[in-house]
Amino acid sequence: MRMAGFIARRKRLAIVVLGGVLLMLMVVLMLVFLPEGPQPKATWIWDAAQIEQRPEEIVDFAKQEDVKVIFLQIGSEVHNESYRRFISLATSHGIEVHALNGHPEWALREQRQEGDDFLNWVAVYNRGVSPEERFKGVQFDVEPYLLKTWTKERESIVEQWMEGIRAWTETAKYNNLQIGAAVPFWLDEIDHPSESVQMPLGDWMVSQFDYLAIMAYRDKAGRSYELSRTTLSEADRQGKRVWVGVELGESTEGPGVSFHEQPLASLTREMKQLEKLGGQHVSFAGVAVHSYESWTDKLRQPDK
Repeated sequence: MRMAGFIARRKRLAIVVLGGVLLMLMVVLMLVFLPEGPQPKATWIWDAAQIEQRPEEIVDFAKQEDVKVIFLQIGSEVHNESYRRFISLATSHGIEVHALNGHPEWALREQRQEGDDFLNWVAVYNRGVSPEERFKGVQFDVEPYLLKTWTKERESIVEQWMEGIRAWTETAKYNNLQIGAAVPFWLDEIDHPSESVQMPLGDWMVSQFDYLAIMAYRDKAGRSYELSRTTLSEADRQGKRVWVGVELGESTEGPGVSFHEQPLASLTREMKQLEKLGGQHVSFAGVAVHSYESWTDKLRQPDK
């Protein structure tokens, strides 16, 4: 009798263990084979007047294309009430709006105040509106390498640019604003100007900002990913976020840069592949499409 009871208990235990193993296997199979949900995207809006003319259309587009962050250039011709209405509408649909601005000259000490004024305007605006009407962050698009003096005075310009970034990031932190920057993919080719600091400029940028939007503009996902991989890996290490940009507008940089001449089917395919490649990194925030205006044009003319 004792032996029979022992055998029965062993059988029950075996059944419980086998059931647990089968349940775990089912969970793993579901995780592997269930279709992935849509990946978040971001986009840039350069003509701020559009938020007055067609706010619902912009938000409907963002919902349809899974855009979760809009980088909106600040325009002096747009009234604060228009920002309030648009941001409130976007917020109600789970979409963040970040104030966007910048000029190459802002990297220079004598014109840094313009960047300060931009940040201060956002901070004052946010303090005067309700939470759902506030900008969630700011993005600087400075690009000092477009200055005519860049080649001859690069080291000095980089030092001044870094001074400005330190000041802007401190101000943003004080005002509880996320702060990001649009940057080229080749900043790792520039060393930190201080000989005592062994760090590429790209890594330093990751350390300063909450997120980067890297302009890895290529019309093939694999090429965009390769241009972004170093920044993504560094952001993995530092716990930061990276948007990987794709270009849809006309480009003067030669073939293989923009999707402007590619059909919509190619854009869709390559964006999905870029999401898959970028998804190998915890820092990958998603694909950022440049720009909203070019994106809507592409959807209206899918074969061009």
